[in-house]
Amino acid sequence: MSIVEFETEDGTAVLVKVPETGHGELVTRGLGDSGVVERAQRTFEAALRPIRVVSEGVLAELNAVARHPDSVSVEFGLEFTANSSAVVVGASGSASIRVQLTWQAPPR
Repeated sequence: MSIVEFETEDGTAVLVKVPETGHGELVTRGLGDSGVVERAQRTFEAALRPIRVVSEGVLAELNAVARHPDSVSVEFGLEFTANSSAVVVGASGSASIRVQLTWQAPPR
């Protein structure tokens, strides 16, 4: 694991542990005894944009359901990469999205 520094749009630094990558185009700097920090090529907010894309895609498909659910829960994992953005992943290493829909019984 390495540590990647994402800068937020307001300039705050957010440190995120990511799987090892080649340093490639990353800017690195020392972090004392705890290793090297790689600087991400995107802001933290830009790295999180896949959350919106995935969520909007799921909701767009659910809007096509004839009877809309009373409650929707969407769960997915994200893995950060230094020179990209957040990537949707599952616990088993393959991407997965868990969608839970709930309908309440109609009133009598």
